[in-house]
Amino acid sequence: MLSNAELIILSLVNEKPSYAYEIEKQIETKSMRLWVRIGIASIYQVLTRLNGKGYLDFKIEREGKAPERKRYFITEEGKEILKSSVKNALTKLEWYYLDLNVAIDGSDILSADEISNCLKHRLETIRYSLKKLRIDVSELPHKSKESMIKRNVMALRMTEEKLVESLIEEFLTL
Repeated sequence: MLSNAELIILSLVNEKPSYAYEIEKQIETKSMRLWVRIGIASIYQVLTRLNGKGYLDFKIEREGKAPERKRYFITEEGKEILKSSVKNALTKLEWYYLDLNVAIDGSDILSADEISNCLKHRLETIRYSLKKLRIDVSELPHKSKESMIKRNVMALRMTEEKLVESLIEEFLTL
């Protein structure tokens, strides 16, 4: 199966044959970094890896005086692995590797007041994020992929908001 980064990039190239820079712009435009960790350097590494596996091919192109660039195309083998990977990702239960859990585990080094203050700051950030997500979702077609993804992120943030509120209460009573 594909990694999340491989699945995203293969999916984007499947939508439209692209240069690495165009893929980066699609990731930014679709706010994908809200829910997947992928940097510009990773894009180049993943494109090279997918090409090496035979899932992508490329054509070197040049426009005017610009330097040569590789435009990536999905192969038939790439379409098959993308299809099976999407089915797998839609049906399997995922594990959550969350920074909040790591911080809670290491929080013994902080006082209850320090933890509470950090969590209050986090709560403000969560609420700001939710406000922005609600606006974004309201401007999207309801059944679009982008709306579905942002509604999923919003639901997770709403759950996190309730959890952090309860954690603050717990630390205030210590």
